[in-house]
Amino acid sequence: MSSTTSLAGKKLVLNSLLETDHYESLIKDLTCTKCHKYMKPPIHLCVDGHSICGTCFAKSYQCHVCQKEFSPVRPMVLESLANKVLFPCTNSGCPKHATLPQLEKHAPHCQHRIISCFMSRVYGDCKWKGKAGEWMDHCFLEHKQKVTDLPFITVKDRWDAKRTEPVLNYFLLRCFDKVFNVYQIYDKRGGRMMWTVLVNDDQADKFYFEVDIFMPNLPSKRIVYRRPCKCEKDADFLEHTQNVYIPVENVFSMLDENESMNFTVRIGMFIFSFNFLIEHCQGQDSNI
Repeated sequence: MSSTTSLAGKKLVLNSLLETDHYESLIKDLTCTKCHKYMKPPIHLCVDGHSICGTCFAKSYQCHVCQKEFSPVRPMVLESLANKVLFPCTNSGCPKHATLPQLEKHAPHCQHRIISCFMSRVYGDCKWKGKAGEWMDHCFLEHKQKVTDLPFITVKDRWDAKRTEPVLNYFLLRCFDKVFNVYQIYDKRGGRMMWTVLVNDDQADKFYFEVDIFMPNLPSKRIVYRRPCKCEKDADFLEHTQNVYIPVENVFSMLDENESMNFTVRIGMFIFSFNFLIEHCQGQDSNI
């Protein structure tokens, strides 16, 4: 028997086990009776045996089911199972089963989780809500001007001095088998315009983005910056020194006769070969 056949057989057995009533009963026993979330150690019991998770225990003085006191005895068998059992993802339709630490990492990126359209947070005109895995299809259908399957997007954006929202523009570029989130942010207090690009990849810096501000009627005048992309998991991406920062006076000097800013954002990928860096697109930061 080949290793591939053996692995397929093990997966079939595992899937069959996960679908049994016995397994569902075990998962129920490992679910907090108060908040109805999966329990991980420490798990607590009342004197009548009702289980409760550590978070709810810290907020309770007696059992919410029978109103009796808690037992000082910890359910070691239950805690041992909680560390080993493969729990199902709670998002409807998701086939994922994993240990609790793995499931916690999976949850923020689950394609079956329900989200609101992020475009509404920037442009305020979308009420869509649905599965994360269906969001891109929605964007290509309803926000065609903000998404593309190309590794670049060219924008003509009229400057509005009265706008107070910091995020001026948000775009999605689907390329290199990834989705790149492009943000254009106006830091009014700092007197600068910022661009940054996030991608769901732990090695995000193997990709770069290029901001090319130009004047259509004066091709010799342009501002070009190149910076590495950042990972979506980077909570401090707005403070990152490798974002593109341009003083607003420089940006204003690039407005066309209609007071519009014209710029292109390009995505590229660094290729490492024999310890030498070769880039898909040539060019350095420049102010011409």
